[in-house]
Amino acid sequence: MIPSQTYYSELVNPMTYQEFKAFTEELIARGKTTGDEQTQQKIDFTKLNLQRMKRVEKQFVLQPELSDLLAQKALNWNWLLLVEAWCGDGAQLLPAIAAIAEQTPGITLTVLLRDENPELMNTCLTNGSRSIPKLICEDAGTGERLFTWGARPAAIQQQVVQFKTERPDAGHEELVQQVQLWYAKDRSKALQQDLIKLVREVPETAQL
Repeated sequence: MIPSQTYYSELVNPMTYQEFKAFTEELIARGKTTGDEQTQQKIDFTKLNLQRMKRVEKQFVLQPELSDLLAQKALNWNWLLLVEAWCGDGAQLLPAIAAIAEQTPGITLTVLLRDENPELMNTCLTNGSRSIPKLICEDAGTGERLFTWGARPAAIQQQVVQFKTERPDAGHEELVQQVQLWYAKDRSKALQQDLIKLVREVPETAQL
């Protein structure tokens, strides 16, 4: 594996989850959002996303299978999560990822804004696009990148592909609303199933 130091020179504006949430609240109070593109649509999404994050926080339950798997490993991991305040997927996934990190000894989560960290973002594109959220797992001791995840749980993305196939004439707004309904119904289970698979694939030497 390649040390992560080769992927980026520095992390710009690193935040904890609580700091990111407080920053989002401050932006909303000022009628703004993250990034250079300050459109009313993105500002409105940011307000809605704060409500979504709070809802996910209340509903999140760590699956025993993932909890037990993480507990079996001597972890010393850094999780870097690239996101933006206006990102609807991020609002559904960031609180769950933060909760997993908080409940797991040996995992430290750092939240980063995508547009402030293009160097890092460009190392983990999704089909050539800068899709977010994007989770990067590093070995804190060696700096090696162990896995990346994102920008959407496989089960949710499968529903998106099926929806587009069955409803080719559906507009973007309709798709966005449908995706949020799938997230609400899923309650972070698809994310955790993806992580179970990724964690199992990490070599045992990376846990030492």
